[in-house]
Amino acid sequence: MRNASLSLKRRQYQKNIITLLNIEEAIARVQELIDEIFVDTHPIVLYWNDQAGAFIPVKPNDRTSEIKFRIFDDFILWLGEQERIFNHHDFALERRFPKIREAALKFFKVTQAEILVPFNLNRSVLAILYLKKRGNNNPYTKKELRFLLEIRDITIVSLSNAALYERLHAMLYHLEEKVKERTSELSNAQAQLIQQEKMASLGVMVAGIAHEINTPTSVVSGAAENISVNLRHILDEIVAHKIPIESMRHLVEEGLRSRTIKTTVTHTAIEKMRLKRGLVPQLLTEKRIELAEAEIRADFLLDFGLSDDAPILKICAMSGIAEFNIFRAIVNIDKNFRNMHFALTAILNIVKALKHYSHRDQAEAENTDVREGLENTLTVFHNQLKHGIQVNRHYEDVSMITCNPGELNQIYSNLLVNSVQAMKGEGSIDIFVRERSIEGALDVKQVYDDAKLESMLGSDATNRYVLISLQDSGPGIPKENQLKIFDPFFTTKAPGEGTGLGLGIIRNIIMKHNGILGFSSVPGCTRFTIALPVTSP
Repeated sequence: MRNASLSLKRRQYQKNIITLLNIEEAIARVQELIDEIFVDTHPIVLYWNDQAGAFIPVKPNDRTSEIKFRIFDDFILWLGEQERIFNHHDFALERRFPKIREAALKFFKVTQAEILVPFNLNRSVLAILYLKKRGNNNPYTKKELRFLLEIRDITIVSLSNAALYERLHAMLYHLEEKVKERTSELSNAQAQLIQQEKMASLGVMVAGIAHEINTPTSVVSGAAENISVNLRHILDEIVAHKIPIESMRHLVEEGLRSRTIKTTVTHTAIEKMRLKRGLVPQLLTEKRIELAEAEIRADFLLDFGLSDDAPILKICAMSGIAEFNIFRAIVNIDKNFRNMHFALTAILNIVKALKHYSHRDQAEAENTDVREGLENTLTVFHNQLKHGIQVNRHYEDVSMITCNPGELNQIYSNLLVNSVQAMKGEGSIDIFVRERSIEGALDVKQVYDDAKLESMLGSDATNRYVLISLQDSGPGIPKENQLKIFDPFFTTKAPGEGTGLGLGIIRNIIMKHNGILGFSSVPGCTRFTIALPVTSP
């Protein structure tokens, strides 16, 4: 009887929710259904509330200062990638989900949840349902868990339909405006779509960017700690062995000079053994140190690439243990300062690229070097590209063009995302930047075969264009779909992975800039070329 009741409730819920065209109403309906079915568990549905700037309970009576989760919470970001139901026991064992275990246990402790069901769309969390332990301690049955999964799937479809309806409703509203106002309204709608697509891309990239920033931050932290240890070691050696000032001056000069030689060098085990065999006798010629100490110093010279520097080799051969320890600490300090500089530069580049990429598009055009926009976009997407995808740059010197750089960044982003998804994270992307003339009249509304566009390129001084080509090694687009890919809402991706708006937005942006779009695709090579006029009307 219980199973029949669940099945009936599911059918009724599916029938009712499919007509809802508002995301918040659909999420509220989930809460009502779960309250009705699981009366003894005090179920709670969390949803994103713009005013609170966090995920909070749907019902006001359930809201507390503790049950409030930010979108950048590690566990919330991780849940966006998951498609299953979780039990609090899933995180009790250290072997399962070790990277997120601490954040997950904190979530379960705050909410007192027993069962957790994420509602995701496009790898973003829309809502989270959790149920507490039953008063009679009875476990949740497999049929109940299956029911929760079915409700989750039905709701996600409804939420996707609601989001699509809201977009279509906005477009229809603009189409009903007066002719004079229509152009302006459609332009604003396009800008909003571009921004939404950009923010959707940023949502996917947030976790990756956090990792990219965390890595150099860890380098800075480790280097600072290492510097502190080495400075204390230097002071201890000076005090313990009363090192003369003149000796210190010489050690510092040579230690800092080591930065002009090489950074840390990595040898294979066989290479290092061979080089060390020839280096140790040189260190023993002065007969100041024992064999074991000579081997230690040989390792240091090889690791830092200093074995060919005669003055430093002499220091290592003639210095006492205290003097050598001071010299090695100074070299380590200098190395750590360089590592800190490199890591901080990496952080600044990521922040600069992210700021440039995510800056809301301005109405005014400006003079732009397209290569800078490409590099900023590649920096932002680095986490998605570095695991299995090789990016090859083929940049020539090109003129500045007058354009909206934010909109061009959207072109690069959409094409990169499409390539990454088509290649399933493995392959190569080649980016070409050139400046050529185009012979003959071209229609900005038409999409040209890339080979035909190439045949029209010349070297005249007039009618100059900057051409940006992105080419991937993916499986290609089937011929029967190639004429449809620029149509709004057309997509060959799985449900929830794409809206089908990306290539349509690209085409509109290029038309807005009086540019030309070229495209070709065969297995192993899909190529998009954007030609933008150097002198834009």
